[in-house]
Amino acid sequence: MIFQRWLRQFSVQAAVVSLLLLAGCQPLDSSAALGGKDSLGETDLVDGGQPLSPTPEQQLLAAGEAPPVQLLIPSLSLEIPVLPMGWERGMVAGQLTTRWVVPADAAGWALNSSPAGGDGNVVVAGHQAYGAAVFAAISLGELAVGQELYLVDGAGHTFLYRVVELPDPIPLLGATAEEAAQAALYSAPTQRAQLTLMTGWPLATTTHRLFVVAERVTAPE
Repeated sequence: MIFQRWLRQFSVQAAVVSLLLLAGCQPLDSSAALGGKDSLGETDLVDGGQPLSPTPEQQLLAAGEAPPVQLLIPSLSLEIPVLPMGWERGMVAGQLTTRWVVPADAAGWALNSSPAGGDGNVVVAGHQAYGAAVFAAISLGELAVGQELYLVDGAGHTFLYRVVELPDPIPLLGATAEEAAQAALYSAPTQRAQLTLMTGWPLATTTHRLFVVAERVTAPE
């Protein structure tokens, strides 16, 4: 498929990150919490802003095959641009690890997660206390189970998701083995078609990760 060719250049890196996640290793270190300046992508933050214009290849992609370019949350009156989000390697406490480089002024779509509306887990992260703080309202707990989210892809398709899970924030430091494993699972591949949002908590000083899980309501046609 065109989408597979489009992501081929990321396949090796994606495999490495997926293995780290499934092994319980976190692609975020203690200074890489989503949110503040000492957060995900604290160095070389992507200069986000507006969604990327669809390329000719993206315009040809079928529903469920293109990357997301916008997240809509009607209940919060939010229209958030979404940009592709890669990762960088670094040494933390003498150990090689990876961390996501989250856009400063947009949400970031994890390149090794599912495309918008696709089967599996679509992972989108955003800062709550840095740059445009696009996920600040989420960090404040303003989302509720049952509320609707819309994900728009680069080919112009819109997919409806409904919030089904709002777990308690998970500590970045001092998390139990069970909590660390659960955090890794939220960004791991799934059988269910879902959208996972990730941000930091609380609003001003990031000490925890916060996740939102929404199930797909409308399937690609």
